[in-house]
Amino acid sequence: MVLELSGAKKNFKEGVKYLKDQGVHVQNASQEVKRNNKKCTHCGACTAVCPTGALEIQRPEMRVIFDQTKCSICELCVPACPPRAMEVRPLNSILFE
Repeated sequence: MVLELSGAKKNFKEGVKYLKDQGVHVQNASQEVKRNNKKCTHCGACTAVCPTGALEIQRPEMRVIFDQTKCSICELCVPACPPRAMEVRPLNSILFE
């Protein structure tokens, strides 16, 4: 399961500690989903499989918009994308400490 936590640093650390105390294994996300804008044809195939709404069609332009802040890194868009514009890449920074 992917879970995003946010808030004040003190509250964040307390939340992670609580999860660990409950026996939940907590680890940093090690990758992220990115869109290669040069490959994207805005066909919309990815929007049909995105469970979080990170990928949606902007109307009336009919362009696919990718809001990475909504992405849960489920990777369902990667095989659904005909031109292979959706890619999994290693994360550049550590999210949790």
